[in-house]
Amino acid sequence: MENESGKVFAPLNSGAEKLQSFFMEHLNRLYCAKAHIIERLPDIADADCFRSIKGTINETIERAEVQVYKMDQIYSLFKTQYSFDTVSNLVSFLEKSFTNFQWNMTDPDLGLIMILSYLSFIECLEGASVHILKMLAIKLQNEKLSFLLREDFVNVDSTLASQLTNMYTETAHY
Repeated sequence: MENESGKVFAPLNSGAEKLQSFFMEHLNRLYCAKAHIIERLPDIADADCFRSIKGTINETIERAEVQVYKMDQIYSLFKTQYSFDTVSNLVSFLEKSFTNFQWNMTDPDLGLIMILSYLSFIECLEGASVHILKMLAIKLQNEKLSFLLREDFVNVDSTLASQLTNMYTETAHY
């Protein structure tokens, strides 16, 4: 692969190839999480129990769409695209977590804590993956890649989780 200056982008030694492969694994995980948010959060945006935070849910989806667009730019640098092959277990986990939440939406305590668990997992995955991606970008020595990762790549935004936490604690009975 070539970078913007025409130099070979794909690492030449096996250690660097392993770093590039590890980079793509983390990018795929992050993409998977963001794609899941884009696909599944609209399913709950109109639910009566989330009417008060519908705007925040929609903003979360919009931010995820921007982040997926940025990841698509990174995939194009590598002349590749997102692959579900390496994240099938993650897809299953996220889908099971979200589905379990949906089944329990009518129970405010259980439903809210389940969606918080789902979002917390994604936030942890985001934080770890972004950190790893930025460190690997330094070793891969590609200016455009480093720029894309610096450029407000994926800020872990906990606004939705904070609002859901407030909803959960407001329903607590002491």
